[in-house]
Amino acid sequence: MPIVTVSMYSGRTQRVAEAITEDIAKILNIKKEEVIIVFQEAPHGNWYSSSIRL
Repeated sequence: MPIVTVSMYSGRTQRVAEAITEDIAKILNIKKEEVIIVFQEAPHGNWYSSSIRL
């Protein structure tokens, strides 16, 4: 059972979860019910990158 962890801004997790689940299930040839997606959400102010402004 794959467990995928995604760190991202708050919101819009439903569509991301559906897309990741679909792709992981296809790649690993497993049922979508076997895929677990864990979101670690944070507000925009909690992110920093020197190469891009977030």
